Amino acid sequence: MADASDQPSGKWTTVSADGGKQWAYDGKRVYTFKKDTKAGDMNGDNFKNVWHVVKP
Repeated sequence: MADASDQPSGKWTTVSADGGKQWAYDGKRVYTFKKDTKAGDMNGDNFKNVWHVVKP
């Protein structure tokens, strides 16, 4: 989720989500992977050749 004070730029935007704003990159919503449990985990990278890690 994006904070109200977050300022998107470039291909980064925010879109309406339940109760607030959600980050999106190049029009695609950004999600967390449920099996990532701590900072730095990237278990969802290339999951089913669909999900990919994004970096700010």
